[in-house]
Amino acid sequence: MNYIGIDYGLKSIGLSIATGPLAEPLATISKDQIFNILPTLCSTHNVKDLVIGFPDGNIRPLVEKFYQQLEGLGYICHLADETLSSRDALASLSHKKARKRKILEHAVAATIILQNWLDSHSGTL
Repeated sequence: MNYIGIDYGLKSIGLSIATGPLAEPLATISKDQIFNILPTLCSTHNVKDLVIGFPDGNIRPLVEKFYQQLEGLGYICHLADETLSSRDALASLSHKKARKRKILEHAVAATIILQNWLDSHSGTL
């Protein structure tokens, strides 16, 4: 089964893909583009399940609404703890220039979220 991981941000959304046991970064897109791009990505990569990073803090209600919108469109959605995913993403990108880090941060965070979720469900997938 193939999965897309999502790191939801106020301006940008990071996307990752897993077509096997390993997740990899896919893209960082504007939040406004997600409902146009996601159907194409899911179709192209034969994805039915989405793994969405679920944060603590002020953005949590926005992620809950986003989750409900995706479920309403027929996607199978899973919430995954995203604690420290952005920090870990930035640490893994520390060797990149600031502009490149900003572009890659959400996609790498989505990869960490998806990989952690895959690892925690490896016996049941």
